Amino acid sequence: MSRRELFVLTLKGLLAWLVLSGLVLYFGEWLAKGLFPLLKAVMISMAPDLSPSLNLLKSAQSQLDYSIELSAWVLPPVYLNANHFIPPGTELKSSAHLLHSFVPLVIEGSILLVWPVQSWRQRLLLLGLGLLTAILVVMATLPAQLLGKLEISFQDIAESGSNPRAIPWFVDWMVFCELGGRWLLGIASAWLCIQLQRGLMKFEVLH
Repeated sequence: MSRRELFVLTLKGLLAWLVLSGLVLYFGEWLAKGLFPLLKAVMISMAPDLSPSLNLLKSAQSQLDYSIELSAWVLPPVYLNANHFIPPGTELKSSAHLLHSFVPLVIEGSILLVWPVQSWRQRLLLLGLGLLTAILVVMATLPAQLLGKLEISFQDIAESGSNPRAIPWFVDWMVFCELGGRWLLGIASAWLCIQLQRGLMKFEVLH
């Protein structure tokens, strides 16, 4: 690839990033609400002792800036250690920034929009695969982020007594995502879509 081609590809990538970021900014509320049932189902499977509810909160600084708020009610008592527990009916809250949560979608979409293909049909197939895998990545990251923040909020209490509660696995997953794993998953998903698209095109040619 020549320097000029690399420069043009970089500009296209930046343009795709800006366009997708703008789309998420304007349509993120609609997208998030559409995903709420799936997100709640994932959280129930991850933390069956909690009854989750999701809501969107507008930022005081911007009408287009939202946070996703989790309200989770404790069902059976949640024992933090031998001496402390969270009683049933207690409401726990955490939140995540909407745009930050959809970063994998923007990264993956930007890569797939500029990836060289031979026809618009291949491009549409790539983008269709990208939308599906991006939703799966959001399902794999956002519930862990919201539930992980809940766990961290009372981890100090748990460790202050004997027999502290074991840290759930999704807390480590949340830390991985916050340290760049969310970006890595977006890139990996784009690579997977490219490989699937190539495989489907070869299969179609052979048949």
